[in-house]
Amino acid sequence: MLIIKTAWGGRALASDFRPPSAVAARGGEVGPFYKAIFDHAHEVLDHLDAEFPEWKGRGYQIVGFGWHQGFNDRVSREFAPEYKDNLPDLIKDVRAEFGNPKLPFVIATTGMGDAGPVEAAPHESYTPVEKAQLWVAGVKKPDQVLSTDTRPFWTAPKGSPSTVGHHWNHSAQSYFRVGKALGDDMVELLSR
Repeated sequence: MLIIKTAWGGRALASDFRPPSAVAARGGEVGPFYKAIFDHAHEVLDHLDAEFPEWKGRGYQIVGFGWHQGFNDRVSREFAPEYKDNLPDLIKDVRAEFGNPKLPFVIATTGMGDAGPVEAAPHESYTPVEKAQLWVAGVKKPDQVLSTDTRPFWTAPKGSPSTVGHHWNHSAQSYFRVGKALGDDMVELLSR
């Protein structure tokens, strides 16, 4: 198995990753980093034989897609309300790009904050972006999609390398838990 990772910080789904379906429905331009996701993936896939000689002639199959993004949308008054519509558009368009309308898609929310005590009304204190990522924002969740609430993965500044808040206070433990959740959710979707 090969995992292709693309990672650019400081990017918003509403602009930088804006998918074609969002443009068709609500205007704007396709985001340059939406295009870059696929340029990067094809750069890797088109050179598998050179990078992995043992793979020569075996081909490949895209079996899933993971998404952990949202901070820049979350902190934008303009972008946050649109996330609930942009996310299903992204899923639809990624699936179309890879030619698989049921491609498993896993999401780790942009929690990066203390979950605090369990509330009487779950997700009441969550941002519009987190609610969209957890499918509690009034938009129907597409099939073959799982989301993980990452707020419980928060490591307090006292136990972290930094106190910046965003970027999980640079806690390797938090990063690991996000990655493991994405992997576990993908395994679940692929085993269905």
